[in-house]
Amino acid sequence: MFSFDLFTHSLFLAQDAAPVGGFSSLALMNQLINGIGIVGILLLTGLGLAITFGVMRIINLAHGEFIMLGAYITFLLQSVFNMDLLLTIPFAFLGTAIIGGFTEMTIIRRLYGRPLETLLATWGLSIVLQGVVKLIFTAQLKYVRAPSYISGNLSLINNADGSPAVAISYYRLFIIGVALLLLALTAYLLYNTDFGRQVRAVTQNRSMAKCLGVNTGMVDMVTFAYGCGLAGIAGSVISSLKSVSPPMGQDYLVDAWMTVVTGGVDRLIGVFAGAFLIGQSNAVLAYLFNDPTARVLVLAAVIVLIRYRPEGLFTVQKRA
Repeated sequence: MFSFDLFTHSLFLAQDAAPVGGFSSLALMNQLINGIGIVGILLLTGLGLAITFGVMRIINLAHGEFIMLGAYITFLLQSVFNMDLLLTIPFAFLGTAIIGGFTEMTIIRRLYGRPLETLLATWGLSIVLQGVVKLIFTAQLKYVRAPSYISGNLSLINNADGSPAVAISYYRLFIIGVALLLLALTAYLLYNTDFGRQVRAVTQNRSMAKCLGVNTGMVDMVTFAYGCGLAGIAGSVISSLKSVSPPMGQDYLVDAWMTVVTGGVDRLIGVFAGAFLIGQSNAVLAYLFNDPTARVLVLAAVIVLIRYRPEGLFTVQKRA
């Protein structure tokens, strides 16, 4: 069942933002500014999936669970070492990347070229990961503290009485900043490093790359681990927006898939385009109508787009 829990749990969209008397440009602007937070979350959660699916063509239904693992690593470090959320991000990346690399070597590596088996295996993996987390941390909700220095709101436009008319929280700015930084870093690694060239070579022609001396097994393992590490960072960053629980990753899985397939699975710019279009479209439609109607309209638009342009908005031109 399709889920838009992402758009509701953090109160990024106020359903009563539109004034009863009619249109308000300031209220609409406030909705668009608040929509930036949704764009950041979609970009964060979709970026790791763009690596595992867009680059490696692996249908990873356990992507949400790697987001969940990143959130639990942050919770554990805060509980045991009283560590700041920002300091937990590298550990969330390393922890989920190690688990992802082990998963690729033991499960995924035997299923390349068999999408149905990969889908079933990763679905089973998601159930196992949720069960293991429940055994370790129980099913009770956990909470992560946001740093005090990125709390509060940045007022952009004030009313006549001095109250903020258009404002955005510092935490939303932090989310979009981290997302853009990871997007730029990933683009640099894929298109400006030797390892990135090896990844693209293996993706385009695995047999030829292997004949030319590329260690395809190592490339596959590191690439999958990196995608899982990005999911762990997403879980760490968004852990303070909602309670941390074993099934929390399912709230983000469908939204991440929708972001990737809307923008196009072959281009990183497509992930940003998909996140921006979906996030801001939901913001505008929620203002003009209401939040449930906005969800239905956005979903319908994505279905129509996939029907008539299954490769997404951006795709790599390939020789026939």
